[in-house]
Amino acid sequence: MLCPIINNDFGKLVERVFNECRVPFRNSKYSNHVYSNFVHVYCLVYKERLNVSYRRFERIAKDLQLNRLLAVKSVPHFSTLQKFLQRMQKDLFRKLVRVCHKLLKLKNLQCSIDSTGISLTNPSAHYLKRVDSVKVKNFTKTSLNVENNHKIILDIQTHTERCHDTKDFIPLLKNLCSVSLVLADKAYDSTKNLKYVLEELKAEPQIPVRQWKQQRYKYGFKPLVHGKLRRKMLEEFDEKKYSKRNIVESINSALKRTLGSWVCSRKPKNQEKQVIIKALAYNLEIITVKGLLKIKALFLCFRTG
Repeated sequence: MLCPIINNDFGKLVERVFNECRVPFRNSKYSNHVYSNFVHVYCLVYKERLNVSYRRFERIAKDLQLNRLLAVKSVPHFSTLQKFLQRMQKDLFRKLVRVCHKLLKLKNLQCSIDSTGISLTNPSAHYLKRVDSVKVKNFTKTSLNVENNHKIILDIQTHTERCHDTKDFIPLLKNLCSVSLVLADKAYDSTKNLKYVLEELKAEPQIPVRQWKQQRYKYGFKPLVHGKLRRKMLEEFDEKKYSKRNIVESINSALKRTLGSWVCSRKPKNQEKQVIIKALAYNLEIITVKGLLKIKALFLCFRTG
């Protein structure tokens, strides 16, 4: 069977990313064959692009007659999209995000890494007031790896529990090739990270070094900096190159202002997947608006089963 062809540029780009990722057209040959995986992915991405809830997206999709665009009889019910999101693994959506920069065939990547938090809407403050409970400031920790020149999200890592930033440094760079520069703040300063960038990626790191001041620092003692690579980084640190790290801060802000700074899913795994789909929608929007890729409808076959 063939993927249905979408007329607008955004839909064509979703189709091309879906086909490039080699996602099966259906999960099983014994499925009811009502909606394909492509229809589910397109609806989830379009929902995050509109920044609306599941129920409101269903009403908007019916008003826009989205079923004609997707060549299906009716728009998927909101519970169908929720079940699909729960059924699919997080790595699939991360792979869709990584495919975006591979389509552009970027080389000599200049990466900037930083983390942010996406707030949660559940539970409601009114409900907590009724049951005499205190609202806890929960959020989904999100780490982004961004390309400085094209403003594209290269990779993303999410956690529902609090953890240190340096935990996500190597996983964000593991699936990249042809990297020339890596920028990060002091939270990612460690010998392990510097060694990985220099030896594995053959790239230049620009990470400010944390210095521990001694009690007698004012009497002539120098700050303590442990590790050979960290001391070398302290000597060769370039403030002008490091200033480009602000690009990832602006992308964090743009992502929250355009696609929302909250997620509405109840389960922790679904919250992480929803944040990743937001990053995918942001990438597709940037590529479409800037015209970074000549979009053509592709007829790529995926046999069911």
